[in-house]
Amino acid sequence: MHGLSKLHGVMLMDETFATAFAANSQQCPLRKQWVSLRLVDEFGDGQPYAGLAFQLTDKQGEQYTGVLDSDGYALVQNMYCGPALLALPEPYEGGDQWYEDIVDRKYYPLPITALQVAAEQTRRRPNEQPSPSPARAAREKAEFYRVEVRDLVEVTSHLPPASAILAPRPSAVLAANGVDGAEFGVALLPNHHHVLEVKALRAWRPLLSLTPEFSALDAYQLALFTALAYGDFGQVLKPEQPQPSYPQPDSIGHVLNARLANIQTGALHDEPGQFGKVGSYYPLLEEVPYSKRLEVVPHDPERYKQKEEQRPWERHSLDDKATDTQAYISHDDRMILIGVRGTQELRPDLLRDIDAAQVPYKEGVGQAHRGFYDAFLAVKHFVEPYLFNFFTNQKIVVCGHSLGGAIALLLAEWIRRDERLQAEVLLYTYGAPRAGDQAFVEGASALVHHRIVNHNDPIPSVPTTWMDTDNRLLIPGTVALIGGASGPGALAFLAGITNLKGDPYQHHGSQYHFLPLAIGANEETSVLWQPDCSGIEDAGCAYYAAKAGADMPGRASFMKQLASIGEHYMTGYIPACHATLLRWKAACESATNTYLSPREARWLEQEIAQYRKNLETWERSAHQRYEAMGKSNRVGSDVQRRRELEYALQRVQDEKERLPTTLGRVDQLSRQPISMTALYGAQASNPLLASLVSRWLQHPSNQPARAPLNARLPKGHEIVYA
Repeated sequence: MHGLSKLHGVMLMDETFATAFAANSQQCPLRKQWVSLRLVDEFGDGQPYAGLAFQLTDKQGEQYTGVLDSDGYALVQNMYCGPALLALPEPYEGGDQWYEDIVDRKYYPLPITALQVAAEQTRRRPNEQPSPSPARAAREKAEFYRVEVRDLVEVTSHLPPASAILAPRPSAVLAANGVDGAEFGVALLPNHHHVLEVKALRAWRPLLSLTPEFSALDAYQLALFTALAYGDFGQVLKPEQPQPSYPQPDSIGHVLNARLANIQTGALHDEPGQFGKVGSYYPLLEEVPYSKRLEVVPHDPERYKQKEEQRPWERHSLDDKATDTQAYISHDDRMILIGVRGTQELRPDLLRDIDAAQVPYKEGVGQAHRGFYDAFLAVKHFVEPYLFNFFTNQKIVVCGHSLGGAIALLLAEWIRRDERLQAEVLLYTYGAPRAGDQAFVEGASALVHHRIVNHNDPIPSVPTTWMDTDNRLLIPGTVALIGGASGPGALAFLAGITNLKGDPYQHHGSQYHFLPLAIGANEETSVLWQPDCSGIEDAGCAYYAAKAGADMPGRASFMKQLASIGEHYMTGYIPACHATLLRWKAACESATNTYLSPREARWLEQEIAQYRKNLETWERSAHQRYEAMGKSNRVGSDVQRRRELEYALQRVQDEKERLPTTLGRVDQLSRQPISMTALYGAQASNPLLASLVSRWLQHPSNQPARAPLNARLPKGHEIVYA
């Protein structure tokens, strides 16, 4: 080829060629030149681009329009000489409802082109597989280039940034010497045929079941996206850059925009592995059309001129200083996803008079904790406009950790009740405290809520009135210890199950409890189950209450201590959910496919039997004290204490009556097989599931040697067994 030089595999026009095309002598009034082109996908196939309208603009500014044939080919003749600019700006009018919704929405309508939609439907070629496109270009004696959708359309702010590794690229110098003032398009050489391989416009998104039923897949995936709420949005906007970048690996923007929405090589190291402060855990990802990713709206002040559209990171993230609450929101065609992080400290107003700190839940029924309700109002104000701008009958998924889980519950119930949306809501919380009273819980009974609790996490047991120092120490032997019937284990419980006055706060949702099982001197496993036993459910908080000692300086100090423990627990929930996913997967592939092994079942049965003995021992002691109080001549405080003992004794009796149910569940889990639906939910029938899981397993942290099947909390936050 004359006038062209080759540099690193990219054809560039040299200065002589550039000067020649810029010269007046090249402003030829005769239409003697022709240009032909073929658009192909990453597998060298032109069919995906059949029927697309294109325009070629020659050096004189003359436009030539046409339609690509059934193999993506077009020939334009009788053009003025000089380079021609190819563009495919035709708007999409194909009738797909999702694309029509994002084109027509009131806020941030996107200029989707027919080319973009076509590129989104093509497959991405694996890195290790050679491209057939260069060979096709050679057979057709064509110039070969690789292009992106953004090279051929006018508006690009909603598209991924230009690839830094795509090659060979069309000549920018040639384009600059094309039509004066042209701002977009790919330059084509006169009297040449061109094969243009269009990069597939694809994105990753988390694989989710999104069914009302619990699945290990959703529990793990949403644990990661709950942890993401602990990061900043992370945008960096420089004057010389039209679009913000998101360089901070643990930030929301980095995960959503720089990783999931921007597939560069498709290699494992391109996937996000840092969610908030938690690293080295990777989500199961599926590859989808770019427009069906978890969206971050574009930064384009010239196009989106309304005030609320100027700073897109403010549309997606909340950092409310007044309540110290953070949240983020994004959406795709399946769901609107909301992640909530509560305050990292229990502020004085959360601690003050916890029995009376209730306010009406105006969005529904019942009472809610005042501090959680105030934080909920801040999140509600943040998400409400987003919901009504981007809701198109998707499911709404809310997730939150620790105090953020309580806020997430109030938020999810408001969304469920909002008649304007009539949305299907799914809530996953991790280590969430109680947020509302019994009336609230009963009123929210239709809300699908999977509440996951780590055995050692104290936060799910608060707020509760037994934390009042006087009441906590009122009954001798309040703390009952299971002495480790079959090994070195010991679990801590409060015998009366903590509350002598009646608890104004109740838990909502279906609880899933991670219970560590010490089955030998140096061996530990874990099971995710639903014990229906208050002693096991409240063990974490009871342990820390016992450890605080009789001289504990008041409830406020104790709750501050719990908060400092609780803020680290997302680093416990993710490993636990990860281990459960791997454990259940291994079980589904084994001959003995049950939730509990016979050995684990025996250990649990022995521990529950020992727990019953401890309750009975405390019960006998309490009866003796109750009778002694009856013989006392004093009336005042003893009458009140007798009533409290009566209540506590009734609670112990209720607990004992629940234990057969707990034992029944142990027996059931030892016989019940783990189904693929319990593991993967609706994704169990996905024909691509095996390949997606296979790719996920390639991460070193998912290898059996690196991923033990027992879920353990980080050292320093584990119960030290007696």
